[in-house]
Amino acid sequence: MTNILHAMLGKGLGGLEQVFLDYQPILEAWAAKHGGRCAGVVRKGGAVARRGASRKPAFVAMDAFTDWDPLTLAAAKGVVRAAAPDLILSHGQRPARVFGKVAPASAIQAVCLHKPSFEVAPGVHYLCVGRHLARLAMERGAPEDHVWFIPNSVKTPTARAKPFSKGESVPVKIVAAGRLHQKKGFDVLIRAIGKLRAWDFDVTCEIAGEGEERGDLEALIRELDLDPCVQLKGWTDDVAGFLATGDLFAFPSHQEGFPLTLLEAMSVGLPVVATEIDGPNEILKDGANGRLVPDDDPDRLAEALGELISDREAAKRYGEAARQLVLDEYGPGELARRLEAALDGMTSKAR
Repeated sequence: MTNILHAMLGKGLGGLEQVFLDYQPILEAWAAKHGGRCAGVVRKGGAVARRGASRKPAFVAMDAFTDWDPLTLAAAKGVVRAAAPDLILSHGQRPARVFGKVAPASAIQAVCLHKPSFEVAPGVHYLCVGRHLARLAMERGAPEDHVWFIPNSVKTPTARAKPFSKGESVPVKIVAAGRLHQKKGFDVLIRAIGKLRAWDFDVTCEIAGEGEERGDLEALIRELDLDPCVQLKGWTDDVAGFLATGDLFAFPSHQEGFPLTLLEAMSVGLPVVATEIDGPNEILKDGANGRLVPDDDPDRLAEALGELISDREAAKRYGEAARQLVLDEYGPGELARRLEAALDGMTSKAR
């Protein structure tokens, strides 16, 4: 029998939370096959707890204030007593630290790494969404046989983009999506749109998402006199549907793990231009299924977008190639196969 405690203590509903939701049914099925069960543990009052309120089996919602306060640790101890886990899988550093303090000595501990800010602890397994994170884990001391590469996945979307289908007389629509945070580089995209407009490209831009940088981005839009053509659309529950309304997808991020939004844009068949950073450069091949440009460079981003607008047939080919790559390599079936292989490997080492 193998019981799993699967923990994620984030407040919102971003990429980390979506990966937790993607993992949960796979872990439940694997645990059941091995005579056990999987308890999904989330932050009380958080977005995932609210979304999963009617879920069967229900998530366990616990207080999570800091990594060390007595209320959080007491809640974690209660969860561990009830779940009796043989394996604890945490998403991110906070649940890893919390449950690491109260885990049974016999329990296998694993952490899913979504970004490069993490510490390595003796004996812990690391499930890495990007190859660059796997390399970092080993560089920081994790043994190779405790590091597992499990890239993120997306479901096959019901929406499908039709880039440049509205004809030459309609402005080209560039779309982007993500949390409005400095590391996402939306200011770079807005400056690139300004350059395209100055070069007489008839373009508009819509950015879906919300966050603390909204005020700064709105000020930049006004400063560059882009109010008529750049819109911050706020959150959407249908990301794929929103992306499919575009002609091109821009991904100007400064730091990523293995970006779900990029995979979603590719899955609907959008031609994409992304920054050449760890994560995107593991997914895209420049000139084959998209374009990669230097980080924090509005000129090069604008130039690449302009080149795709000028050569629309090439752009459409990139979009089709990107979609096929996601369908072949980054679907739910591939995620299940890789995660199940990691679970088999981790538990076999403990026997």
